[in-house]
Amino acid sequence: MAVLAVTVFALVFSGAALGQQQPGPLEREYVELQQRLAQAQHAAMENNPELLDQAEAMEELVTQKMRDAGYDPGGIMETLLAAQGRLQDEHLTDAQRREIVESPEVMEAQRELRAAQEAVAQDPEVVAAQQAYEDDLLEAMRREEPEVDRIIERLQQIQQEAQRGGR
Repeated sequence: MAVLAVTVFALVFSGAALGQQQPGPLEREYVELQQRLAQAQHAAMENNPELLDQAEAMEELVTQKMRDAGYDPGGIMETLLAAQGRLQDEHLTDAQRREIVESPEVMEAQRELRAAQEAVAQDPEVVAAQQAYEDDLLEAMRREEPEVDRIIERLQQIQQEAQRGGR
């Protein structure tokens, strides 16, 4: 799934992947809350196979809309997933990781992916499919983890604090 791959790719390229300093209490809380949310999402997907079908249909719709707009989402993802694969090598130094992340191919693929996403982001069919999927997924996640709304709210608070420099 390209959507999942992009999410994973974003996590791989986070500050931790580039060897930043030890996380503080806020970062640790954020990671713990993200993990709880991911567990709820995983359980929701496992216990509601129709969500996977819905996600795949939405991905196919987005991919087709990107192609219609003149982009090559398959080629973009191939480049990004290849870079992600190279980053899995635990023997890489921070400099080598940075070299992969900042390579012209990866930078171009990221730029193209953003442009392709922007090109289809306002498409009414895509917006409706994404909203329906998000609503259904959240509902299923709430059944798995009743604290989902509180977790999301706290994650947003931590993000706002971090943006204000409140580490």
